[in-house]
Amino acid sequence: MIKLLATLQRNGFLPTHQTIETIQSFLLAIQARDAYTYRHSLNVGYYSWMIAKHMGLDESHSTAIYIGGLLHDIGKLGIPDSILLKEGVLTADEYSIMKKHPSIGHDIVKEITPFSQIGIHNIVLYHHERVDGKGYPRGFCLEQVPQEALIVAVADSFDAMTTTRTYRPALSHGQAVEQLLMGKGTQYAPHIVDIFLEGVSSYRMKEYIAAT
Repeated sequence: MIKLLATLQRNGFLPTHQTIETIQSFLLAIQARDAYTYRHSLNVGYYSWMIAKHMGLDESHSTAIYIGGLLHDIGKLGIPDSILLKEGVLTADEYSIMKKHPSIGHDIVKEITPFSQIGIHNIVLYHHERVDGKGYPRGFCLEQVPQEALIVAVADSFDAMTTTRTYRPALSHGQAVEQLLMGKGTQYAPHIVDIFLEGVSSYRMKEYIAAT
């Protein structure tokens, strides 16, 4: 299903065959629930992996970040359909329920030993934190958020901004870049935004298709 996962396993960066099966099973569950979240998860995983590679992180670390990106929204499996699949802007009460998905996802993956050993549970939990401490679920600031989660946060935002939703059209590449730049130092870690914009956001689609 995901060629990059298979390649990483062949090269020894996934610990067991069961690990890749677990990831694929989670992704199939997401796909069955919500096609948008499934495709978004694939995009965020790949963006996150590319950021890690451009940062010079080793293959094992980059692979962990890739898996974290793939599974960052696994907690949305615990969000009611009336909210997850709503065709329109969420109310304040609905949004407060949606904001529980990082904690739900953390609870789903934290007991899976191969995932907890490489920090996937923390990526899932902290990917909506902000460097200024105004994110959720913990309100942590830059120094308290794992770098892996900061990477996924940038990848998550860029893909969300550049894809069409029922309640808003997609932003253009340039508009999304502008939003990332505006959020440097408040929402996003500045060095990760810079790396993303320098080497990742203009990736060639044929490379992405070949990897997925």
